[in-house]
Amino acid sequence: MKRYTIIKISASWSMSSLIRKVEEVLNKKTLEGYEIVSVSFGVNMWWMPTAFITLHRKDLM
Repeated sequence: MKRYTIIKISASWSMSSLIRKVEEVLNKKTLEGYEIVSVSFGVNMWWMPTAFITLHRKDLM
């Protein structure tokens, strides 16, 4: 059985800051054994850059 996790990250008006945060999370989660399913960038309702990261990890049972 696969377990999916969705992570939302926002940055205050800076896309480059958001990209750095996303890279840090991706590197950390891959080392923890997660597989990256998708990464989506956009803006929230206040026009702040936002990223959604979908990860999955196989259940160990």
